[in-house]
Amino acid sequence: MILRVLLFGLLLCLNLPTQAQNRAITTNKPLIDTSVHEKGLFNGRFSSGLEGKVEEAKKFKEDSKAFIESLGVKDLGKKIVKTAKKKLQPRDEYAGIKTEHKLGNYGSGVRMTVEEVNVVKYVEDEAISPYSQEISIFDPAQSRVVTIPLKDAKNAQICHGPFKKYVNQKLIEEGFYYMGVKDGRWENYSSENELENKVYYEKGFTAGSIIHYYDASKKKIQEVIPRFYGKIRGTYYAFYPNGSLKEDGRLDDSVKVGRWREYHEVGSGGRLKKEWRYGKDKFDTTEPLLIQERDQQSKIIFQTKEPISQHKPTNLPPMDSDDDEDSEEDDASEEGDLIHFAILCLFIPELNLKTRADMCLQLTKGVRNTPQTPPDLIV
Repeated sequence: MILRVLLFGLLLCLNLPTQAQNRAITTNKPLIDTSVHEKGLFNGRFSSGLEGKVEEAKKFKEDSKAFIESLGVKDLGKKIVKTAKKKLQPRDEYAGIKTEHKLGNYGSGVRMTVEEVNVVKYVEDEAISPYSQEISIFDPAQSRVVTIPLKDAKNAQICHGPFKKYVNQKLIEEGFYYMGVKDGRWENYSSENELENKVYYEKGFTAGSIIHYYDASKKKIQEVIPRFYGKIRGTYYAFYPNGSLKEDGRLDDSVKVGRWREYHEVGSGGRLKKEWRYGKDKFDTTEPLLIQERDQQSKIIFQTKEPISQHKPTNLPPMDSDDDEDSEEDDASEEGDLIHFAILCLFIPELNLKTRADMCLQLTKGVRNTPQTPPDLIV
């Protein structure tokens, strides 16, 4: 009996490790029959009717995309990426340059004018373009914005940044300056706050102007052809390679009008070379007239003559001998008139002697009468 119990315990000890090994947990995923989705629910015993539609949906999407692209529409349904908010520049800066606010005022009454303007704060930041013929500065003596030639811009408060102009507390003009020249959008308003004019500029030139350069890096300007609302209209500029002005004048729908000037590249006494005068507008067919021409020493080598009627009196026709009697009568009448005018000038109490003399000179047609002192007056 005891032997049987020992034998049973031995067999039990040998069987326990085998059962524990069979019950060990595995980390491998069990195999799944994916075909069940194609067969339907419950291994095909129940069907929803949607089996096999995935491929059809993909094909429909691709065909739709191809059809939309054939119509010229791309990126339809593209996810919109929210852009970051644009960083605002400091109020005391414009185009990365520090500015200083100035306030000017002039006039009185209903013409009281106030100008809000910004100027370059530090002199070392000043970089005026050599192609700017005139620049705008703030003049503290006049308390207003004025325009001066480029050569006189030394130590001046150059306008740079926003500008506003008020007349009788009403805004009439606003815009931006870039180193003394107009930049960006400029607007003018009426006294009823109605927009009258709007012009866009790019650092001194009207936006959209045709600019030709000497170099590929576009730093040396050769000429600027103004374009205003699609038409060639405005001030034309041509420059030498060194940046000095070569020619300037106004264009009206591609037609030269008004005064045009040509300049020498260098000159000891001045650079003016020729001055022309064209018609007043594009409809004026007057031939251009050369007003004057100068050499490099500013010596005039040609100058047009003014019309005779402007500086010479018209010649009177010679008097015939048959008209001697008439001429004598005219002379007598003229002498009588001179005497009357002299007496009139002499006895006008409200006028002083200088005024009487001037009046006598005018009434006697160039004959100067010496005023006399009346006998009852003590001089």
